[in-house]
Amino acid sequence: MRVLLAIVVLAAGGYFGWWFWAASAFERAVTRWLDERSADGWVAETADISVQGFPNRLDMIVTGLDIADPASGWAWQAGEFQILSLPYRPNHIIAAFPGEQVVASPFETARVESGLMRGSVVFEPNTALALDRSSFEIADMAITGDSGWQAGVAEATFATRQAEGENARPFAHDVALDAEGVVLPGYWTAGIAGGDMLPAAVESLRLDMTLDFDRPWDRPAVEAGNPVLEGIEIRDASVAWGELDLRGRGTLGVDADGFAEGRIDLRARNWHEMIAIAERTGVLGSTLAGTLRSGLDLIAVLSGDRNSLRVPLDFEDGRMRLGPVVIGEAPRLVYRY
Repeated sequence: MRVLLAIVVLAAGGYFGWWFWAASAFERAVTRWLDERSADGWVAETADISVQGFPNRLDMIVTGLDIADPASGWAWQAGEFQILSLPYRPNHIIAAFPGEQVVASPFETARVESGLMRGSVVFEPNTALALDRSSFEIADMAITGDSGWQAGVAEATFATRQAEGENARPFAHDVALDAEGVVLPGYWTAGIAGGDMLPAAVESLRLDMTLDFDRPWDRPAVEAGNPVLEGIEIRDASVAWGELDLRGRGTLGVDADGFAEGRIDLRARNWHEMIAIAERTGVLGSTLAGTLRSGLDLIAVLSGDRNSLRVPLDFEDGRMRLGPVVIGEAPRLVYRY
């Protein structure tokens, strides 16, 4: 009995010591990363870092977090950020975001408030910490820009995983987004949201696609420059907004100047209203809107249904073409310097 008791005491003491060693190592690793970013010219400051959760968890609580990369123009401020993990699975972490945070980009600064923002991230178990898979969930999010615009999301889930299968590219990731109750910024929907044409919020937004990169998303990439996007395979992209329904699928690459090239096959219901909205909000000029109506109406009539439309959206030589009509510049997916 005494021997058994001694074994239990020794095991408990060993685990007690191991937990505090792991907690200390966890804290040192985060502190070292922040110090390295400061040495690289970043702003990387915190008010306090502590590790809690003994005996069966390693939960890091970071308060007063302020991170900014002057080279890219991105910055993030959070009153409290939590990194939650299990001692025996250090490569799987859960991130709990605060109810209020501030995100700055090269274009604008926005305040983000949410009832729930939580993510789970699994890295490969090595020092490079390449991203294996992730998932995030959001509820009751409101975003306010410093110029006064507002946007929001009622509910959303976002997930990624390394692409699998014999045809999968080595650094590709499958990406899925499912969002409901999406309120777009007012300057995008001026004159239509809340009116007769459309409800105030987009009912649903869904994406199912694969993004192909030139190298893995891992710790060296984050510290030295993000991986470059090389291609997009869209299996399903759909938007339901009032009576409007738009769906698409296709494949895009990146040309030598960083513009999208390829084709997305679109299917639109009540497409006349879509053009009217684009014209009313200034996305399309009157002349171009009229040209689109004429060209696309002929395509719809030939298909047998004037209210539904199946048409390719082509990206070539830095321009976008909807059916036979050039509608503008193609999106730039990569900035090449």
